[in-house]
Amino acid sequence: MGTIARAAVVPGKVAHLQQAWTARPWRPTGMSSSSASSSTFDSTRGHIRAQGMVEFALILPVLLLTIFVIIELARVLFAWLAVENGARFGVRYAITGDFDPAQCITLYGGPCATESQEDGARIPSIEKATRAGAVAILKDDSVSVVGEPGFFQVTVCSSRTGVAFLPGDPDVPTASSCVPVEDAGGPGDRVVVSLAFDHPLITPFVSTLWPKLHLTATREGIVEQFRTARVIGLPATAAGPSPTPSNTPTATSTATPSKTPTPSNTPTPTPTPRCSEIYISNMWISGRDEIRATVRNRNVASAYLTTTFFDWTQNGSEYIDWFRFFYRYWGGNDSNPPTGPIGSSVNFPGMDNERWRADFDNEPSGGIWGDFSLTLTFDYPGWGQCVASDSLFVPRPPTPTPTSAISATPRPTRTPGPTRTPSPPTNTPSSPSPSNTPQPSTNTPPPPPPPPPPE
Repeated sequence: MGTIARAAVVPGKVAHLQQAWTARPWRPTGMSSSSASSSTFDSTRGHIRAQGMVEFALILPVLLLTIFVIIELARVLFAWLAVENGARFGVRYAITGDFDPAQCITLYGGPCATESQEDGARIPSIEKATRAGAVAILKDDSVSVVGEPGFFQVTVCSSRTGVAFLPGDPDVPTASSCVPVEDAGGPGDRVVVSLAFDHPLITPFVSTLWPKLHLTATREGIVEQFRTARVIGLPATAAGPSPTPSNTPTATSTATPSKTPTPSNTPTPTPTPRCSEIYISNMWISGRDEIRATVRNRNVASAYLTTTFFDWTQNGSEYIDWFRFFYRYWGGNDSNPPTGPIGSSVNFPGMDNERWRADFDNEPSGGIWGDFSLTLTFDYPGWGQCVASDSLFVPRPPTPTPTSAISATPRPTRTPGPTRTPSPPTNTPSSPSPSNTPQPSTNTPPPPPPPPPPE
């Protein structure tokens, strides 16, 4: 305080001291300016990092959901374009009247001999071309129920008399159909190719509430005159020598022409069904309480499911709740195997496949098991009946056993090492040690003494 008081007396010193005091803030004793600034910077940087992690954790779910939605929209757009492209491919092939000869061998066991057989081979050929156009989509040929992810169906119909096209409803959803049978039409008829596909979604949370998206596409065209002979202008013939004139014969009375009846259109006969073309392709267990089977009708004509006979093994108090084929046609609650014969009249269109299902209730805890056999009788009106059958064996699920308590593991004992086996002693003769052999002595007399010196 004394220094400040003296400085206040000296002119010009007060402003200098005030500036120095303001520029140098107070710090605790022993703390330098560099250590204080470093501590403040580290604390601030730590707060910034923690704040960034919290903000990233909050925005990450929204970011991931946005990315998945973008990917899903791209997949939906691609699937829609593929479905539209498949319908275009199918109708372009249909209007040509062409067919794949391999389909004749599949349907009739040899080349197509009549026009009706060619018309029957055109339908699977059009479906094959449609599938070739709708590529790289997640269609599942084992799914035959509309509304399940992966469902894919092609419908071919025409404007020919006696055939009606029923468009599907995407809101229900239902697929298009052609009654009573699919038809590719003749020259000059309008042909319709309809495609239905249930696109599976993969976005988390969204796929749980909305597992699939029903996509449809329909294209129409006029079938070309592929069976009508075309008039071709022929070139003039080469001129030859002039014929020699001859006498003209006398005209005779010509009979009055009669009226020719007007030709009528002959209906195209439907190919004769074959029992080898309606069959059960596979049979399996779904979940713990349902038996399923895929039934295929590769004939052009429609059939009717008239009788069902199902044999099964009862392992408790389970019972059959219902049968389903296109729709639930029996809901009997039968607990005494075998079940049947069950009468019905379910229409099975030609060139189609459908899933047959049997549901059990009150099944054992491990699920149903044992031997299962299915026999379905189909009737082709005006032709006859065919029987399709298949069987399945489901092994008994293992019975869970209680796990024993963990016992104390004995401590390892010390294993004695190998003992040294004494080897039998051997008496090996050693080499003889050198001995002091006495040398033979010689009795040599000593020399005579020298003579005495002369006196």
